[in-house]
Amino acid sequence: MRAKLARRLRSRLAEAGQTTLAKQLDALIEHARSDLLEQLADLDLDVLGRLRRVASQATNRHKTSALTTIPYIAKDERDEDGRAARRGKQRLRDGKVAFALLAGGDASRLQWDGPKGAFPIGPRTGRSLFRVLVEQLARAGLDYGITPPLAVTTSATTDAATRAFFELNDCFGAPREQLRFACQNSLPSLDPHGELVLATPRRLLSSPDGHGGAAQALAASGILDEWHKAGIDTVCTFQIDNPLVPVVDADLIGRVDGPDTPIATKVIRKHEPGEKLGTMLCVDGRPTIIEYSEIGDHAAATGTDGDLRWPLGSIAVHAFSLEFLRESLQDQLPLHVARRNVHCVGEDKETTCRAVCKFERFLFDVFPRAQNIAVVEADRREYAPIKSHEGAESPETCRTALEALYRSWYEAAGQTPPEGPLELSPLEAMGPDDLRDAQ
Repeated sequence: MRAKLARRLRSRLAEAGQTTLAKQLDALIEHARSDLLEQLADLDLDVLGRLRRVASQATNRHKTSALTTIPYIAKDERDEDGRAARRGKQRLRDGKVAFALLAGGDASRLQWDGPKGAFPIGPRTGRSLFRVLVEQLARAGLDYGITPPLAVTTSATTDAATRAFFELNDCFGAPREQLRFACQNSLPSLDPHGELVLATPRRLLSSPDGHGGAAQALAASGILDEWHKAGIDTVCTFQIDNPLVPVVDADLIGRVDGPDTPIATKVIRKHEPGEKLGTMLCVDGRPTIIEYSEIGDHAAATGTDGDLRWPLGSIAVHAFSLEFLRESLQDQLPLHVARRNVHCVGEDKETTCRAVCKFERFLFDVFPRAQNIAVVEADRREYAPIKSHEGAESPETCRTALEALYRSWYEAAGQTPPEGPLELSPLEAMGPDDLRDAQ
């Protein structure tokens, strides 16, 4: 039986161009558990072929002549009592808005064993990322009289742990009857030669298929259809790694205007060309975000005034017309390659840090399908993500930014903050007005 399985798998691997793994197969089968054998037996050769073709493509596919700036609404032009904000607040009161927390990515760069959302980030209490973000929806329930529905995307490696973490924490105030989970697909990683990579001798290296794949999981699971039937007309998406984001932004929500403007998105002005943000601009006249790993030399292009020619960076906070999103996700979003250095098993069976190609789909690939989108500038204080264990975009820099934000609220309210690490729950305060009212 084992010999028959080995012959079948060896033939499939060779057919897919996986010569190294085919040669190692006998040794692998001798020591591997059934999970690796199942992964090898279930390989989709068509998908694997597409991954190899994507990995071989050049990353910079955009000509300078095709790129133009995109109009945007500057942060000082936004008004929380303006027309868009009033329209957004009414939608929230009418129960027309749902939220999707994209939380399927692994936390390998963070060196955290478990869902990234379970990571303790509160400067004083160690509140998790999940709590800091989801409690904002519970706060919206107090402010607008109705708590918006929430969907949380997961991956194969985090799904069970994420659901358990929510149960353990009483869903962070989100009503259970309105809470949904959707598990996104994962894709295998390849080495620079197009060969499959082993994370361990018993498991292929794979990763969730990006925020685009997370959105498609919402569609495939039936969540978007369920929301449509419930009368939802606007869906806001945000990511798990940025606890400073104001999740419920009435002004952003109110700028979505059916088929005329089916998308509203937040940007910040980049500090420097290499900042790891997707660049918001127009390509061939269509609204587009180009991922930082794909924009190449265009990132450093400057205008006649010496400023960056393409200064707007996406912070992955979007609001969509539900109808537009449902229609746009009917077809598979394209694949993109991300080149990373990760720990994996080499031909010598030793674990080392090697260059690999990971694959993902981008939610913003639906942007060019819209005739018009609302691009809204956010305050830089809304963005301090956790990407890595140390250095820039680490838990240390994020906690520092959180404390600075809370401190600014106290100062604006004319109050002295308490001593020690500073932290506020969204249920306590979402700005200086709440601190004034609490006096």
